[in-house]
Amino acid sequence: MNTQPRWLPPLAFLLAAGLASTAAAQTEVERTVPASPNGTVKIENISGSVVVTGWDRDEVEVTGTLGREVEELEVDSGGGDVEIRVELPNRSRGGHTSAHLEVRVPRGSDLEIETVSAEITTEGVDGELSTESVSGSVSVDGRPRSVDVETVSGNVEIEAEAAEISVESVSGRVEVRGAAGRLDVESVSGRVEVTGDDLDQIDIESVSGSVNVDVSLAIGGDLDLSSHSGTVELSIPASTSARFEVTTFSGRIENELGPPARKVSRYTPQKELEFTLGGGDGRINIESFSANVKLRAR
Repeated sequence: MNTQPRWLPPLAFLLAAGLASTAAAQTEVERTVPASPNGTVKIENISGSVVVTGWDRDEVEVTGTLGREVEELEVDSGGGDVEIRVELPNRSRGGHTSAHLEVRVPRGSDLEIETVSAEITTEGVDGELSTESVSGSVSVDGRPRSVDVETVSGNVEIEAEAAEISVESVSGRVEVRGAAGRLDVESVSGRVEVTGDDLDQIDIESVSGSVNVDVSLAIGGDLDLSSHSGTVELSIPASTSARFEVTTFSGRIENELGPPARKVSRYTPQKELEFTLGGGDGRINIESFSANVKLRAR
């Protein structure tokens, strides 16, 4: 016996109606414009997602979906450069303003991407990459010439052999893998994790987020780490040639690479550590206030 009341529609009808309603709230887009193989592609999107992939064509292709309240998608091409903008009305209820874009660009393009909460993903682009986001996550993969990421609370994941990488974050987690050349990271409370080889210069500043660095330095390389209260852990080859200077006001210093730290004075908890590995070609400086510092043999 069927106990379902006659006035209730069947499940299949409900599912179909729901899918139709979702589809009606979105508009599919597909645009293709010519572009220079080494031009600049600028992308602006408020919420949703931006996925950029490099390819071997001298054109930019944009596909995806726009929310019901999105006014239009502008794709302008001129002089080899391309601008992509998601336009919203002056007044929006904010319920259907997301745009999900998949963008294919010439592999040698420079990228400039700005979002608020939209997630950013790039892969296979060899030019310079610059991104700004408030809460959207940022993921970079490939071999761009340089990477510059600014975010407030979005997490950042970079796996790139760029000559220069710069990241500024407030509370988002920062992970950089495969770094080479120069690396700059500034974070307030987000955790920072870095791996890489043959780096020339590393500058990492954190207030309360922990810092975990596992790298090797090029000959004559410099490494500067500073933290107020976040734990600092540095893993580096025992064969490193560098001069070490480590200070902390009230934290502990653990050293697997050389002598133990000593107190500066009997009247203060401040500790310092100075020693040299190899010929002392490079320089490693670590400063903290209350953070514990650990030096480990890689």
